[in-house]
Amino acid sequence: MSKDCPFCRPAADRLFHLGQTILGLWDSYPVSPGHALLIPKRHIASWFDATEEEQSELFGAIKVARSAIEQAHRPDGFNVGVNIGAAAGQTVPHLHVHVIPRYSGDMADPRGGVRGVIPQMQNYLRASPDGSSVVRDREEPPRSSGLRALIRGGEDDPLLPHLKGHLDSAKIARLAVAFILPSGVDLLHEHLRDLCGRGGRLQLLTGDYQGVTDPDALERLLDIQAQYEGRVELRVYSTVSRSFHPKTYIFEGAVEGGVAFVGSSNLTRTALSQGIEWNYRVVSGRDAAGFAEVIEGFDELFVGPSTVALDQAWVDAYRDRRPEVQATSVGDQVEVDAEPPEQPPEPHE
Repeated sequence: MSKDCPFCRPAADRLFHLGQTILGLWDSYPVSPGHALLIPKRHIASWFDATEEEQSELFGAIKVARSAIEQAHRPDGFNVGVNIGAAAGQTVPHLHVHVIPRYSGDMADPRGGVRGVIPQMQNYLRASPDGSSVVRDREEPPRSSGLRALIRGGEDDPLLPHLKGHLDSAKIARLAVAFILPSGVDLLHEHLRDLCGRGGRLQLLTGDYQGVTDPDALERLLDIQAQYEGRVELRVYSTVSRSFHPKTYIFEGAVEGGVAFVGSSNLTRTALSQGIEWNYRVVSGRDAAGFAEVIEGFDELFVGPSTVALDQAWVDAYRDRRPEVQATSVGDQVEVDAEPPEQPPEPHE
């Protein structure tokens, strides 16, 4: 055992399997719901340091992990893999085998699977490494046809991985969401920065309806705008005369074409990762007219007479007039709970 190794003294609630020479643990930072790890009890660095007995038991425990995952989830596939050495991505020097459940639509284009360790080489069916040509089996249907239309939310089918997958391959992202909280911005912050950093554009429209949108969240978006001037447009819909309740996420410019999600998820952690929220996926390749209508609707809202540019002066004025937001569930009240201010981090060793 190693006193500094997180796998040598795992928390009891992470354990799902206890074998002769190995353990089965739930990953503390799961790639997807149900992500499991298989590790030897001995503190050894890599697969090549394991005995034949340990290797054999690790192989056999993949079925155990699959059964444990399927008791709580309904995956459509699995990735099984081992990182060996820092160059291959290993960060904890204790051998561990990943058993990662996969769900239809959890990323825009899953083809190639574990080949994604080098992203540009993942899908050899789509393009050559230099992007110069498209190589696709003529019998293969368009990739969009495999994407489920309805995202049902909850822990089994959250919207978040769909948004990340499409955002990471898009050139343009357009968001129209009624409410924005810091927790929601945190989930997509680095992905939005990545979009802008590689030359993409972001348009985001939100509202001040009942003061739910958090000014701290808006300031984080303004930080991105300041860093990537000319690539980010932020606007606010004034709700003086009417409510503002759209929840729409649009992505354009990827190889597979345009994708839009229209539904009930605001830009909050609960709505994107936990809550039962329904969002309908519109794919340009199979519903060109529907996708065009979503784009047209967004454009009309974004430049409409009720919207104004979001800047620091607007945020400061909004902060001064914003009412104290309480959790409510009746009448014409908002359905989003206010989030407490984030506490300063405690220093660790």
